[in-house]
Amino acid sequence: MRLRFYNAYLLKKCANASGAPAFHMQEGEIHTCDGSITFRGSKAEAFDLLKDASSPQFDEEIDCGGDLLMPGMQNMHTHSPMTFLRSYAEGLPLDRWLNESVFPMEALLYPEAVESFTKVAILEYLRNGTTTIFDMYHFEDSVAKTCSEMGMRFLLCGNVNLYTGSLADNESRMRQLHAAYTTPMGGFRLGAHAQYTNDDAMLEMLASLAQEWKAPFYTHMSETEKEVEDCKSKYGKSPVELFCDLGLFDYGGGIFHGVWLSERDLALLKEHNVGIISNPGSNGKLASGMAPYKRILSAGIPLGFGTDGPASNNALDLFREIYLAALYSKLTERDAIAVPDEVFLDAALYGGAKIANLNIGDAADFILVDLHAPNMIPKENIVPQLVYSASGANVRMTVINGKILYRDGVYKYVEDVDRIYGEFDMHLTKIESKRGNR
Repeated sequence: MRLRFYNAYLLKKCANASGAPAFHMQEGEIHTCDGSITFRGSKAEAFDLLKDASSPQFDEEIDCGGDLLMPGMQNMHTHSPMTFLRSYAEGLPLDRWLNESVFPMEALLYPEAVESFTKVAILEYLRNGTTTIFDMYHFEDSVAKTCSEMGMRFLLCGNVNLYTGSLADNESRMRQLHAAYTTPMGGFRLGAHAQYTNDDAMLEMLASLAQEWKAPFYTHMSETEKEVEDCKSKYGKSPVELFCDLGLFDYGGGIFHGVWLSERDLALLKEHNVGIISNPGSNGKLASGMAPYKRILSAGIPLGFGTDGPASNNALDLFREIYLAALYSKLTERDAIAVPDEVFLDAALYGGAKIANLNIGDAADFILVDLHAPNMIPKENIVPQLVYSASGANVRMTVINGKILYRDGVYKYVEDVDRIYGEFDMHLTKIESKRGNR
């Protein structure tokens, strides 16, 4: 399938004099074939390519109406099936939110419900311009099945914890997932829920797998002050120090959140090539704190973004995350130019994939952003427009692996949306009933 996307502006990445990321717009177009970008260039370059008889023939040509074609957003930390808990547990700090509200409801889940709840999340991802997700949740095969059916590019993150079975059960599950998901459209990364939801034996088992596979490792870490202080009380070390000493980060990886980090922690993360996937919306909503973006970046640590789950955010919109990060960085440092806007945009488009060791090369994953909406006028200074003005509501089209999955309010290759919502309600009612009977 050959597609041509023309009459567009392209978001072009380059580097400024200091080597930092920079972006500008250029009139141009994109051509795709069977999931890959075959041409991405200026209007003049496209004219030269297409002017003779031997030029490519297209199955469809899409007029982009003078709007912006740009890489898709990468949601590199999320819990997609938690749509069923959106707005369920409000006004609680993380430890109470998990133990009093979330964990009891998650104990009632079953595979078909996870598939249904994931479908709603994917509709939201597509509507908001997300083309890749890094998902951590129960019933991983159900999440993977739904992503595959709906065309979403995904990574599964290991979710090992004391609630997901015995030591042997968890090791067996990690080995199965490691063997099962190795394609560009769906991969697996070794990981655990957190230090505080595992015991020493579980962490040692995970460290042995990391060593056996020479695999990077991913986990929630340093999200709250209480988490860090409890770990220090138990082990005499911060979570970062503990995991480094156990060998879990010997082959790199990433931590989700990274709010409460000492200078020693930052140095260890840099030394072990561990990136930080930040979740400013969730961290703010749960009153966990603000990630120290300037310190993270000054330490040379890669940065990416995720929404976290829809129960703690409550939206799956990466535009909102970079907006919040930019504001938080200014407030934390009391400096209006603490971190350049380009750095946050780059983290949302490219940083997370680097941390997750995801290489999709010339894969045709991109979005079309409406430059004619009133919140995007004038369009000339595009970076602050994308960081501060844009939202998922500005996304006109989402393309993943060369397929147009969403366009101007219509989902393609998706079963009836009302049916998805109906099944969601049915499974939610079933779970609420089971909860009420306990």
